[in-house]
Amino acid sequence: MMSPMDAHAAPAACRGWAISASVLKIIIGVVFIISSVSKLVSMEAFEMYVYSFGLFPLALNAYVARLVLVLEMILGAALISHRHHRFTLLMTLLFLLAFIFFLTFAHLSGRTDSCHCFGELLPFDPVQSIVKNALLVALSLFVFKFANDRWSPRWWLVLLVYLLMMIGAFCFMFWKLHVINLQVFIAMGAMMVVGLLASFGFYRRWYVTTLLIVAPFVVVFSLHPPDSWYFSGDNEPFNEPLFYEALQSTEPDVDNPDADLLSASGLQSGRHVVAFFSPTCSACLLTSEKLSTIVERHQLPQDQVLYVFPKFKVMEVYNLFYERSRALDFRRMFIPSSQFVRMVSGSFPKVVLVDEGSVKAAYGYNSLDERTVVDFLKDTNTDIVK
Repeated sequence: MMSPMDAHAAPAACRGWAISASVLKIIIGVVFIISSVSKLVSMEAFEMYVYSFGLFPLALNAYVARLVLVLEMILGAALISHRHHRFTLLMTLLFLLAFIFFLTFAHLSGRTDSCHCFGELLPFDPVQSIVKNALLVALSLFVFKFANDRWSPRWWLVLLVYLLMMIGAFCFMFWKLHVINLQVFIAMGAMMVVGLLASFGFYRRWYVTTLLIVAPFVVVFSLHPPDSWYFSGDNEPFNEPLFYEALQSTEPDVDNPDADLLSASGLQSGRHVVAFFSPTCSACLLTSEKLSTIVERHQLPQDQVLYVFPKFKVMEVYNLFYERSRALDFRRMFIPSSQFVRMVSGSFPKVVLVDEGSVKAAYGYNSLDERTVVDFLKDTNTDIVK
């Protein structure tokens, strides 16, 4: 027979498990929100990480990468507000298991670079991220079993959670990164409004659920729209007269006699993709990774791609550039720095399509189009009009 003391202790223990599970549920929601916002502020890097696997075309990849952020925001807000308890936890588990599968694939493929689970703020390699996601799965299962699905946090608790996240983000950026990114606070502020609405008694109304789903789409796509929405031109500033002059010149530069001559590049015959990169430029790293993925994904000829760099004294920076951008073994040339800057009109990266020594189009990082590059190198009858 159970004693009265034991009978009293059993409900107390159950309440303790339920409270612990509810707290853990909010913590998991906070992790999701932080993960999403961290990716948002380094969207280009996360987008290129996803694209580097060659699973999706470049245009579709932009939407896939942003959809990941949207799902994290929706799940995070729902977890913090403790709404649609079982459905939200089931979706959370499926989301985490899908990423464990993807990260396992990345690890088996030999990838050791950051998977951008927390953007560029906290680098995690695939193995570390698998461990992190496995821990979240275990915690989610605990929450699923013990949390009281009838309990929900008061509005002031939801407000406090979001305010603490924003204060923590401010402190981290100020003391560690020495920069304040307003996109973080705009995104968190928008999700805080949604979270507060979901914490009131009328949360089951259709318009609150709709807002919970629509708001993250608006936040992500307004703060970081896909490049194709705004950048679709092929007329990036490029000094064509200087380029043609360099193709014809056989005299070395007086100040840089060891620099390469573009006239020896073989660009006068055939079709070539010529990429002008600075080895210390972050956008150039992303463009190099994008270009390498396009060539590898479509099995394009590597010898028709040429990297042109400004001539530096320390050659190791170029090898590091190839390593960090996961670039294929493309040809490289080193021209005088002053000539490089004038040729790209002071802005880089620059990707130029050259046909029989004639410039057909010039692209930047945002406007570089996968289909255009593929058609240009594969189909000799394709004519690109500048």
